[in-house]
Amino acid sequence: MYKRILVALDGSEASGFAGQAALGVAVATGARLTVCHVYGVGIHRQRFGAMEPGLPDRYQEENTLAQLRSAHDRLMEEGFRALSVGYVEDFVASARGKGVAAESATLEGRNYVGILHLAETRRADLIALGAHGLGSVGDGMLGSTTSRVLQNAPCDVLVARYAPHDGPILVGVDGSEEALAAVGKAAELAHTMNRPVQAVAVYDPDFHTRVFGVMAHSLSAQRQEEVGLANQEKLHDDIINDGLSKLYAEFLSAAKRHWNTNGVALETILLTGKAYCSLNQQAAISQADMIVVGRYGHHREACSLLGSNAEGLLRTASANVLLVGAVAKGKVGLRIDDCGLRIEPTVPNPQSEIRNPQLVWDEQAQARLQRVPSFARGMAKRAVENAVRELGKSRVSAEDFNDVAARFGMGRPKGDM
Repeated sequence: MYKRILVALDGSEASGFAGQAALGVAVATGARLTVCHVYGVGIHRQRFGAMEPGLPDRYQEENTLAQLRSAHDRLMEEGFRALSVGYVEDFVASARGKGVAAESATLEGRNYVGILHLAETRRADLIALGAHGLGSVGDGMLGSTTSRVLQNAPCDVLVARYAPHDGPILVGVDGSEEALAAVGKAAELAHTMNRPVQAVAVYDPDFHTRVFGVMAHSLSAQRQEEVGLANQEKLHDDIINDGLSKLYAEFLSAAKRHWNTNGVALETILLTGKAYCSLNQQAAISQADMIVVGRYGHHREACSLLGSNAEGLLRTASANVLLVGAVAKGKVGLRIDDCGLRIEPTVPNPQSEIRNPQLVWDEQAQARLQRVPSFARGMAKRAVENAVRELGKSRVSAEDFNDVAARFGMGRPKGDM
């Protein structure tokens, strides 16, 4: 579980909620808190310099300007430093009063740069911050600092909009390894904080129906016949109406088997619709305190820094959101050193290969997989591999594939023995 939590405060209500949530986690897990505020004097110095030519003539004499610059810099530096200390010291004292080890950290510079710098140098495994800061205009959007931290975070991120309460923890499941990691974090938090857990899987049976409808309007009758649109649509309906439901139900069962070992009972819920919308609706119905999701999902691309459903959830959440997972190893990301920012490639993590060793697929099993429509192929592959790993096997056979396919109501294709 978490050992070092970085809490970013800026005086806003949302950052206060983040502090409360982080403190609750620290009390339950024994984590150490670093409470920080990053203030920017440099930007005010630049703005003042840009305003100088427009000052009245009596201020244009060089000595006068020098005195104004000095007074302005001193006021900004001392004022922001005092404000920064005020933000963090009271919170540190409150945390220590609850028996939590806590320290303060204040930095001058760009907010997100300082937060990311502290997260790396203090080796934080969780960053907690508000969904927006003092610049919020009430439109519900994520603040710019929060957005940039999310895009570059080297660890999990807790984004707060609401005061924490004793509601359940809700976790999104899609069969991906990232979702399993999110279920693990949710189960551990539930165990330490004495909360119920709801594991929710969402599939969208209507999306491809809409796609086929658009294709039917866009393609000529001849072209529809050439691509076999009618047959593809029928195959889609046969699989989607029942197969996806069974596939996502299996994802929930796998998550429950994998993590229901520490006395935490996972309630499983299967929903339809757009994933982040349905997760939000369920969180509101359940009065969830926190929604836990993986940074990436099933359809992750190599260039992605944040999955689309995770991003949609973070922008519209009806509860605080715990994003599990750092920006993917092996991609170009934002790294920070004492001199500021630099862009550099990061090193792949061999541990992921150890946890999830590559399975070998027999030729016949590969052929069976290719017969699954492309829109469901990735999920079918993951479901088969999960089942094979649970059996302790290192190779996927056609029979393994057929056994899993039968669970989802797909049966054997014509011509198979």
